[in-house]
Amino acid sequence: MSRAKEQWKRIYAARYLYLIFTPVVIYYLLFAYAPMFNLQTGGILMAFTRYRLHSNFFELEWVGLHWFQTLWGRPDFWQALRNTLMISFGRLLIEFPMPIIIAILLNEVTRTGSKRVLQTIFTFPNFLSWIIVYSVMQDLFSFHGFFNSIITSFGREPVLFLINRDIPVNLALIFGTSIWRTAGWSAIIYMASISGIDSSLYEAAKVDGANRWHCIRHITWPGIKSTAIVLLILSAGSIMNGGFDQIFQFINGANQGVLDILDTYIFRFGFGGAMNPSFAAAAGLFSSVINFALLLTANRIARLLGSEGLF
Repeated sequence: MSRAKEQWKRIYAARYLYLIFTPVVIYYLLFAYAPMFNLQTGGILMAFTRYRLHSNFFELEWVGLHWFQTLWGRPDFWQALRNTLMISFGRLLIEFPMPIIIAILLNEVTRTGSKRVLQTIFTFPNFLSWIIVYSVMQDLFSFHGFFNSIITSFGREPVLFLINRDIPVNLALIFGTSIWRTAGWSAIIYMASISGIDSSLYEAAKVDGANRWHCIRHITWPGIKSTAIVLLILSAGSIMNGGFDQIFQFINGANQGVLDILDTYIFRFGFGGAMNPSFAAAAGLFSSVINFALLLTANRIARLLGSEGLF
């Protein structure tokens, strides 16, 4: 009882923070949790039934784990899972550090005008949709695009960059365009963390003979380390999501074996020609459960390593 009273005292002391957070809670209750228990479709329970249009949950045939067994027995599912893990881990290794590097480099720019110009250049691509980005890539990398025009001018055969089965070519396009579009925008949160570092620390370090590298290593990085860990944990919790918006634009018949991820796989069975909502719901539920497990695991590992983690 004493622990419960102490907990309620802390909640009351932070009542205004909880009040500010209330709209967020309401949003997720309405748009994330309520659809799980939709009696018209069955919500997540649709993955355990044989869904039929214009039927409510009580009229659906219960099939148990049938769709999961079907899912795990399909070779194209394991191919999509492999591609998802390959792309997602590549994003963690290649894309995740880029906003940190950009934020640190921008922090080293001393001229205010130059820093603002660079910030605008880095953040502007984020406001372009992936459709526009893919259109730009077509102008650059298509059969008659800019780069192939240069290649053919030297007497060589054009390269099919966008219609290519090679894994390195496709991953280079995916990671390169994603970094170009999102890294500058993602760097904003790190720049906000850097702005919270006491400037007197840098002044004291310079008095002691520290150069820029020493300041970055011993002041800037420790100041943003906790932010990076939190974002890394969140990224680990979405490994099963390979980036649908981007992949959906780049995928085609030639590179489907490389770029077909779980999100596009689920989309085909949920809304495409092979429409099977129950099967798609089973695949989506499987992906969500794995993501949740990875989130808990990443948070646990972070706490074991001395970080506060998310919870």
